[in-house]
Amino acid sequence: MSSSTDFYLGRGEDAEWIGSLHGECYPENFLAVPPARLAVTATTEAIFRAAVADAFDVWEEERLGRAYRREGGWPWPWYSSHNSSWIITFDPRDGAVFATVGGGVRWHRIDPRNPWFPEGDDPLGPPDLYAWLRDPAAPPSVPMPLMREKPADMPIIGGDAR
Repeated sequence: MSSSTDFYLGRGEDAEWIGSLHGECYPENFLAVPPARLAVTATTEAIFRAAVADAFDVWEEERLGRAYRREGGWPWPWYSSHNSSWIITFDPRDGAVFATVGGGVRWHRIDPRNPWFPEGDDPLGPPDLYAWLRDPAAPPSVPMPLMREKPADMPIIGGDAR
């Protein structure tokens, strides 16, 4: 099953979206593809940005999926990263890379010496799946920037409007 990952600089509603990947966006692939591994283990903004740019090229060259760069615009039909599978950001305030999932309620700091992503009963994900389906950006989800206008009546599974 395909997944999507959005990359940012910073956290919160003012984070800067720098691009996205679609396809085989699983943590084990991020750690196996050298520039993606460098991105998730970066210790400076410059390394993170360069590694993400290289990862976009390699992602498509290796046919792992599609890369969407910032200059091409927001690629998703949803209005924020709260619907994406993974969100990865470098936060210059902390000098570290963090990851969460769509609808995630907290950020996981990636240790550059021992990178891993939470698995199993996902401690990052929404505690109430039905509430998340109604409004993925509602609290307690981590704040993210709006990338397109949020619809007034957002349809959910089954066609019901919230």
